[in-house]
Amino acid sequence: MAGTLKSWYGYVLLALGLSACSPEPSLPCLQVKAIGLLERFAPFEPVVGTDSVTIFAARNEYEGFQFVITAGQAGAANVQVSLSPLRSAAGDVIDKVEVFRERYVKVSTPSPHSPYAPQSWPDILLPAANTSPGVSSAYRAFPQNLSAGENLPVWVDVHVPADTKPGVYSTKVTVSADGHDSVELPVQLTVWNFTLPARSPLRTVFGTNGYRVAEIYGFERTGESATDNRLIRAYNDFMLDHYLSPESLWDASPEADADGKPDFQREFAGLGTVTENMRHYMQDKHATAYTYVFADSYPFADPLGKDRDKAQRFMREYAGWCAAHAGAERCYTDPSFVDEPDTREAYAYARRWGEFFDEMRLPKGEKIRYQVSEPPLNEDLALGSLTGAVDVWIPKFYDLWRDVEHLGKNVTAQRLDAGEEVWAYTALVLDFKAYQQVNPRADVLKGNYPPVWQLDFPAINYRIPTWLFHRYGVTGLGYWDTLAWAENTDIWQDAASFISTNPPGIVFNGDGLLVYPAKRAQTGVDAPFASLRLKWIRESVEDYMYIDLLLQAGETEFVNQQLGRIARHFGDWDNQPALLMQVRQALGERLASL
Repeated sequence: MAGTLKSWYGYVLLALGLSACSPEPSLPCLQVKAIGLLERFAPFEPVVGTDSVTIFAARNEYEGFQFVITAGQAGAANVQVSLSPLRSAAGDVIDKVEVFRERYVKVSTPSPHSPYAPQSWPDILLPAANTSPGVSSAYRAFPQNLSAGENLPVWVDVHVPADTKPGVYSTKVTVSADGHDSVELPVQLTVWNFTLPARSPLRTVFGTNGYRVAEIYGFERTGESATDNRLIRAYNDFMLDHYLSPESLWDASPEADADGKPDFQREFAGLGTVTENMRHYMQDKHATAYTYVFADSYPFADPLGKDRDKAQRFMREYAGWCAAHAGAERCYTDPSFVDEPDTREAYAYARRWGEFFDEMRLPKGEKIRYQVSEPPLNEDLALGSLTGAVDVWIPKFYDLWRDVEHLGKNVTAQRLDAGEEVWAYTALVLDFKAYQQVNPRADVLKGNYPPVWQLDFPAINYRIPTWLFHRYGVTGLGYWDTLAWAENTDIWQDAASFISTNPPGIVFNGDGLLVYPAKRAQTGVDAPFASLRLKWIRESVEDYMYIDLLLQAGETEFVNQQLGRIARHFGDWDNQPALLMQVRQALGERLASL
């Protein structure tokens, strides 16, 4: 639990938070304490925090903060939270502020090698802006009733528009409850005088699929229902608002017409044509990558055989259209097209697809970027070789560490020198026993292992990866799914989203589930709700932007010096959220001074 990990985190926090009553413990009271961005407290765990919030942000950046409301011995009824816009001394205003209650989900069976005992974790973010009538307290943000000593964690998103004037902005959070004086939490935001780009330089492809949205909400994905189309669009836009490009932009993907050519004028009810929808994602939402909807049996039955000519003509026109509307450098095959090949036959199949795409040069000489989720270093020579067939390699964090750090071969750098790209991803967990044999310093509380994305691992696992990407030349981040969970699992109660079948019964809490699908009968709306972990990933992408801007400005020595304080490589980093935030502030201050 968080209370047992303070020595690891190294936070220097005030023991007393704000209170609406006498400090005498026998009296009922309501406390409000600001906590670190990567901290979590169990429902009845004593909260250690501060009496104010101090945050920093660039223009065109999202910045979050957290606080925890704790009821005293008498409990608290009708707890409400309000937050006014931030204002500078000159009268400038930042009003793009969203408040969320963090709903707990329970871990009954820990993920493999989790350092924590079973407990409940805050993860589902219920938006305070959702005021749909008739929603039960379990699925609304506020008001809430708390029992004695119960915690209510809150996440606040602040978006700093690109035209915001630099300076110091202030506001205060007000917490009220029946029978208690209101409690105020001061908030101070410093806006630095630099701007994050509208489009992240980090390519991303995350598993958000219109088929899955349709399955969850129980409709057929035909394109003829404006309501259904807009719901899928809402999920796509939601991911893009967190800098994450969905793997399948269905309404921006052509089908083959009667002549086998891509139909870019296909209409989607309530949205527009395929081309208009593409412009929405690439120009309005600034997607970093577009993945072709094309597979070994779609839209042709045998694209590598008898349908090869038709399939290549289709893809040549498709790729030219994508280059015109998205930029050729952002058009890729789906990373799951050839997923983790591990046999000689799978390698041969992957090479055949590489040849298929290499034969289709575009008018300006561009290539169709063919992605394979495989590391550049192949340690099993019996499989054959993919060198020369792959344009974008997508290894796991562990495989990068093994190639560059452990074995020192750095085949990754060789492929980068050849003009190819390297992305990275994580999935499930490491075999820690095997990993510890090659890296005895591995420790799930100290760091020193390739990060994993389970709910019951230290929160910094979700934020640290992009701090290491520049060391390896990694320019993209992928993830297998955002809406996956085991059959018969109530994800609003139980964190066991992924349960293995071979071997059976191993639980990976939260893996593949970053978005909670709200339904009207339950929450009053059909919409995507964020997880706390999704916000951490968004912050990580912004960290990548800071590092990228500094490297572009020639500040390589400064970047390496600062990041070296916390993250040396994928087998050597520190689980110290407070230190991470100190380094992040140093990066921002350096950018602001340039």
